[in-house]
Amino acid sequence: MKKVLILLLMTYVYSFAFEKLTVENFDSKIKGKNVIVDIYADWCPPCKIVAKNLEEFDIIKPDNVEIYKVDFDKQADIAFKYGVKSLPTLLFFKDGELVSSSVGVISPKRLLQKSKENF
Repeated sequence: MKKVLILLLMTYVYSFAFEKLTVENFDSKIKGKNVIVDIYADWCPPCKIVAKNLEEFDIIKPDNVEIYKVDFDKQADIAFKYGVKSLPTLLFFKDGELVSSSVGVISPKRLLQKSKENF
């Protein structure tokens, strides 16, 4: 029971670690930056793993990379605009333009590699 409580607490904390984007602020937040956008849903178990991995990646990421989150259930228009069909999906933007995406669970080490490839 203690492990379940800790896992739930960690999931709750991870969901607030990065700024959440909306349709209204999406374009202005990614413009002129190197950005990874995590498209997730609270009900998605693999999304929780990606959230944890993004927290670990945040410690080792290059300084010129920012991470944002988009709640699929609340901001579906963003997901549809970029063709997101599966969760979790990470979108990589350079100067406001989509340059790459990744579907499924991805490790912090692979995130570092992909950020070096894309930015």
